[in-house]
Amino acid sequence: MWMKKYEENYHRPTYYNRHHPVRNHVNYDREALDSRSKPVPKHTGTRQPFNVDTDQSYYVSVLNEGSVICSGALISHRMVITSTHCFLTPGSDATYEFAAKRMTILTAADAPPHPTPHQVLAFFMPVNRRDGIVNYVALLALAQKLDRYTYRYIPLNRKIPREGDQVIMAFVDSPEYHISHYITRVLNYDRCRVYYGLKELFHVSTFETGLFCVRNKRHSLKSTCFTRPGDPLIVDNKLAGINIYGEHCDEDVDSVNMDIYLPIRGVIPFIQTATDALRAFTGTGPFNESNLGHLSPLLKSLANKSPNIYVGNKVPKIPFDDPRNGGEQIFEVVYDDNY
Repeated sequence: MWMKKYEENYHRPTYYNRHHPVRNHVNYDREALDSRSKPVPKHTGTRQPFNVDTDQSYYVSVLNEGSVICSGALISHRMVITSTHCFLTPGSDATYEFAAKRMTILTAADAPPHPTPHQVLAFFMPVNRRDGIVNYVALLALAQKLDRYTYRYIPLNRKIPREGDQVIMAFVDSPEYHISHYITRVLNYDRCRVYYGLKELFHVSTFETGLFCVRNKRHSLKSTCFTRPGDPLIVDNKLAGINIYGEHCDEDVDSVNMDIYLPIRGVIPFIQTATDALRAFTGTGPFNESNLGHLSPLLKSLANKSPNIYVGNKVPKIPFDDPRNGGEQIFEVVYDDNY
């Protein structure tokens, strides 16, 4: 007895809908459907503590219209911190505006020859409430969370490095996108003021409080500086600071070069606020419960009402001439707690 077996393995068309994002497109090929229905294997086992030497996906390059403008550090699976000095308008076009839709990031795990850029959804630039000027750090929010088993972000160091402390500068020093670490020390901040003052770099401001000075590589025939704005500074495998202006190396042989950094400690409240804003915009909550403010009696009474107009419940329509809308009150009316 002969039995003929039919296997359906021909190509089926892929369904596309312009109103759906690419990640929701359905491929009706039989093998594709079978692989999609299989459960995703779960990762088991404990992960080793973060180490900058092995977990280099924390280092990020920021791209605008496909060109690298600065670097940064991955501080969560969806947030990157960098320097606002990267977003200065170019001299050729003073009206140019940076937009998130034109910006992407590239981690050290996505290095060439097969780079995989990640789209930026929004970027946050804080403004000093007292002076009205833009502060020194910016946050980039990614459109999608990075895979937690492929990318590892760097923890934050809440201590401010002091003069003489040993720190590690992270930077890229080769066309192959190799991350290098340079062990150095924190210098007296007055040395940076004298250093940049003698070089007459008027776009580098050294009179703000809270910044600190770090010694960079000496210039020689074999080595020179490679740091960029947004480069991370590492202490105990944690992010301790962000490079503000990048390198301004002296070409004299064996000259001491210096970079200016901003400590992370003062930026943590801004990171918490930006994270809450991102969760609110994208509906990916919850909010930071440790940063709750006290509601005024009026806001508290509105928040406790039932039905609550702030959570989308249906609110009864109030007539136009009702006293609650400013109409004339002819007789006494008793209202329930919802009003």
